[in-house]
Amino acid sequence: MKLIYSYSKHIGDYTDTDHILKIYKVSMLRAKKLGHDIKLYGCDYTLQFLNGYYDTAVNVEKEQFFITDDLKMYIHSKEPAGSITFDGDIILNTKLQIDKESDIVFERREEISPSKFQNTTFILDTFKKYREQLNIKHFNFSTDYFYNVGILYFKTEEIKNIFLSLYFTFRDFYMNTIEPKEHLKDKYIVSIVISQYYFTCICNALKSKVSFANIYKSNKYTHLFGCLKYEKNNYQPLFDELELQNKRKSIL
Repeated sequence: MKLIYSYSKHIGDYTDTDHILKIYKVSMLRAKKLGHDIKLYGCDYTLQFLNGYYDTAVNVEKEQFFITDDLKMYIHSKEPAGSITFDGDIILNTKLQIDKESDIVFERREEISPSKFQNTTFILDTFKKYREQLNIKHFNFSTDYFYNVGILYFKTEEIKNIFLSLYFTFRDFYMNTIEPKEHLKDKYIVSIVISQYYFTCICNALKSKVSFANIYKSNKYTHLFGCLKYEKNNYQPLFDELELQNKRKSIL
């Protein structure tokens, strides 16, 4: 099973790129050892930093992305249905399995949180100011949870194209109408609403068959989402593992 990773410095969510990409290295090492093929979509810096950790790559240095999940949706627009995008802060302990009979697979279900990192509540409250203009199909303000796209799979081209089309419609509305007035994207990860929350609304409206990787069969992994990737007790063992791996390589 191929896992498709992605990262671009030009999206701008993280200022500590090297810290994030060191976690990617461990994630890729683990996935490779468990038998997964690794494909990476990345900018020049990412491809160079992670050289030797992936099997194939696509350079997106010249592509323009506006918000975080634009890169992930770009990948799905280029890759066939059945492809799996996979976040580099997911550290596998067992080989990943997903329910390929589901219409769409997410990493997990999450409750909406007012936390500083997530800021879903604040972003939704800001969007409510544009309620009369917000004529986005299936979108609502009544859903109190969202589906994490750290792992994302679409079963068919038809399903994939529905979600991608709706995503880009909402993204364009946001960029043209809300962002020029609110200036959110450089302070908050607005794709939490435009992608993850909105996909949840779509799934509910279409009655899609949904499954979650974190509770599927024998899957065991750690997802360092949000602030978890910055807590030393989480990242230091991974960096120690990476250092040990590099020492073994130098001896060989």
